[in-house]
Amino acid sequence: MPRHLGFSIGALLSLSLTFPTFATEKPLTVKKDAPTTYTVVQGDTLWDISAMYLDSPWLWPRLWQVNPSIDNPHLIYPGDRLILIWRNGHPVLSLKPMKKLSPKVRVLEKEALTTVNDGLVLPYIESDRLLSESEIAASPRVLGSSDGKQFLSNEGLLYITGEHKVKSWTIYRPLKEYTRDAHKVIAMKQVATAELAETKSEFSGLNVLTQTQEILVDDIALPEVDIELSSLSTTFYPAPSPQGSVANILGSIDGSHFVGQNQVVVIDRGAQDQLRQGSMFELYKQGVAVEIEDSETDNAYLPDTRIGHLMVIRPYSHFSLALVTESSEPVSQVTRLKAPLVNTSQ
Repeated sequence: MPRHLGFSIGALLSLSLTFPTFATEKPLTVKKDAPTTYTVVQGDTLWDISAMYLDSPWLWPRLWQVNPSIDNPHLIYPGDRLILIWRNGHPVLSLKPMKKLSPKVRVLEKEALTTVNDGLVLPYIESDRLLSESEIAASPRVLGSSDGKQFLSNEGLLYITGEHKVKSWTIYRPLKEYTRDAHKVIAMKQVATAELAETKSEFSGLNVLTQTQEILVDDIALPEVDIELSSLSTTFYPAPSPQGSVANILGSIDGSHFVGQNQVVVIDRGAQDQLRQGSMFELYKQGVAVEIEDSETDNAYLPDTRIGHLMVIRPYSHFSLALVTESSEPVSQVTRLKAPLVNTSQ
């Protein structure tokens, strides 16, 4: 079973306590080849397991049924067994724990699965940023090093503008500008981390700890004490974006024209559009144009073809960073984003 993406079994139970009910919706359609029982193994994620049962993995909360024998339903472990059953014509999953142990003993024996695949989602949440022009203008900039080198490394101190007291810093490189009406953001890519070594009235010196690229003069330095980051979570769960909403892909962080599965793009919708971490869109390839005789228009378009899913991982006010969770074709600016239809059967 593929283990390429994002959510742990640990998240799946917390969903049942917070996700809206679906009493008015049609029953779920479980895949024909869905297993009736499945034993959780190390490395499993919510996305992988829910995709075994449903074509729309974010509808997992409708499939889950908390087993009353579990003392702490937020903790699921490798070795636990999932059982597919039917109640009043609706499919549900219940859980048989690996052993009947108290939560404390289970935690000591084996760690619960993480909520997010750290190697995939967290690097984007932590290292990629979207900043406005005013935020960049107000941020400290790299002045250089005492030896005057154009390309800076971890040898010697790196100096930035201003007097500072924050210990931990991240160095970013502005890459590409994106616009939406009157709003504008610049995509930022992390190039290094550093810690404060000395500070004076007009500049401060940093020791470079890690770097993925050489640091340049005028790169942006941001303190790691960040209210915006603290509001983000690695325990978010997938849910359909608001019904009827659409979005456009503006591009990738590095400016690539095409991206694929497990890559991140910038979209032109954000918190102002009721998006949050985990908001899902479906990806569509536009239908081809055809000529129809006696038509009032020159051309008509065949229906769009669904090619995958996209999930918001970091919303801003008017923009978001979003992860391509599944795609059968390359994704670009012409790919259409539409809210999933949750009131229909799969």
